[in-house]
Amino acid sequence: MIRPSDEELYSLFERSPVGMYIATIAGDVRYANPALGGLLGYSPRELLKLNLRTDVPADANGVIDGATVRWRHRDGRLLTLKVYGKITGEPDARMIEASVLDVTASDQQRENLESTAATLDVVVAQVRAVWWLADHELRVVREGGRLENLGIVNDHVKRTLPEIEQLTGYSMKLAIDAHRRAFAGEIVRYTSGFGERILENTIAPFHDGGEIKYVIGTSVDVTMARAYEQRMIDAQRAESIGVLAGGLAHDFNNLLVAILGNADLGLRDVKPGAPGRSSLENVRQAGLRAAELVNQLLAYAGHGSVSKERVAPAPIVEELLRISAPQMPSNISVRVDLPVHLALRGDSSAFGQVVMNLITNARDALGDTGGTIWIGGMLDAFDGKVHEGDVLTPSAGSYVVIEVSDDGPGMSLETRRKAFDPFFTTKTTGHGLGLAAVLGIVRAHGGGLRLHSMPGGGTTIQIAWPATSTPFAQTSVSPPARVILVIDDEDMVRDVLGRMLEDLGYGALTASDGPSGLAIADAEKLDAVLVDLTMPRMSGAEVVAALRKTQPTLPIILCTGFDRSGHGPVAADAYLPKPFRMEALEQILEKLVPLPK
Repeated sequence: MIRPSDEELYSLFERSPVGMYIATIAGDVRYANPALGGLLGYSPRELLKLNLRTDVPADANGVIDGATVRWRHRDGRLLTLKVYGKITGEPDARMIEASVLDVTASDQQRENLESTAATLDVVVAQVRAVWWLADHELRVVREGGRLENLGIVNDHVKRTLPEIEQLTGYSMKLAIDAHRRAFAGEIVRYTSGFGERILENTIAPFHDGGEIKYVIGTSVDVTMARAYEQRMIDAQRAESIGVLAGGLAHDFNNLLVAILGNADLGLRDVKPGAPGRSSLENVRQAGLRAAELVNQLLAYAGHGSVSKERVAPAPIVEELLRISAPQMPSNISVRVDLPVHLALRGDSSAFGQVVMNLITNARDALGDTGGTIWIGGMLDAFDGKVHEGDVLTPSAGSYVVIEVSDDGPGMSLETRRKAFDPFFTTKTTGHGLGLAAVLGIVRAHGGGLRLHSMPGGGTTIQIAWPATSTPFAQTSVSPPARVILVIDDEDMVRDVLGRMLEDLGYGALTASDGPSGLAIADAEKLDAVLVDLTMPRMSGAEVVAALRKTQPTLPIILCTGFDRSGHGPVAADAYLPKPFRMEALEQILEKLVPLPK
């Protein structure tokens, strides 16, 4: 091996495009080639007058292996440099012999990526979204966002889109095409599915120094937004159909009056056994059947009559099952779990029609294969917000929820959307008005309706009826002489107050907040109101003020654990401090709303 001379080495260093220098440990430059001078903006002679004063670490053998240093250019710019070399010489005269590479551009690019990533993380933290950066090989180099909310548990960094497709099983055809178009300078937007979610995707070029080095992608979960949009469309369609159904029912009723009236008159004139008598009877029977269908149309349109009596669901369901037992196939079992103390406010015959339609629908869904129908009920509080599966969202308040479920074949998304439309049916027989009537009756009662179903997963329909009170013990079928409205946001408080009032011989209505309580006060004939002082949405003081405007003589009892003196700022007729004994409640009621002797 031929060893180069000092002159040859010097010539090599001088012509090298890589910056090179020799300096003391203290930073005094002893030698610097032109490339280093050009890098820092100095001539080699000027560099000899400088002191680098940099702490460049070395390993145990005195080797400097890619140490990162920050030196300032002559014009003031900070440069990021990599230093490679070694420390030589005796301990009292040690020198650094090193080569220098400029990595400022790469460092700036990294900082840009870090800044972009930090910004994206802040943005996507506010929404259900994910983001990523991909290189020219379609390899993910960074990702972030609320991955877990989209059900993304795999780490995709360092994987290409085709590898991710193979890993997850989801098609990446649209994504791959969008990434390639983005590298060509295009911003691509498209919608895709991810399991049961709907994602809005944007793939855009990521420029650095005028060059597209990456593409940046974002996916935003718009499933709920699309669901809300669809609900709005469905609600508008249902309203339009309701108007049409109501108009048709009104006109048909007028025609049926004439048909049934003339049939009855004809039957009075034609004696039994006379020619034409059977034809008139058939006309009358068909007219009565048509009247039933018209009533169902009116129920869907919300034009049916609605009473507000106290209804106990358990005995009605028991009677309906007894009546429908002969039509229930032997391979279908029915299980009932309805607390006997539940009570709702509404029309008992309308409630029976709703439950009968739901049982019939579940029976037909099970068909020849058989299965199980569950009927359950409970008292529940609703917040007035739209929830998944809502067909009709009830306002905030307390409701008796009746649930009818089956383990049949379930419904597709398209069937679920149309299930409550008039005349829509998946059966070979039937007019498709059963569930439509259910929706109309529940709407007319101010209730709610929720549907959960999927292919192969059975069907559950929940109806929410306004509750007359919290659970109570039925002691009498006669209407109560005095009715007290309890407004309290605590379920347990409403429960115990309702049972106390009924045990004392009063009727009890309950509401979980101020707005729903005021609505009941407007709709019901009340003898007194017992209201909590501290509640969300609307305080007890605000409720009292509103009641004083509409019903100034209505006795009001303020129930509170804060003002125990009974001389607070609220203009109530009596104070019931928490906790209290039943005797205290009885004494106040005897004074304000005594029961008839």
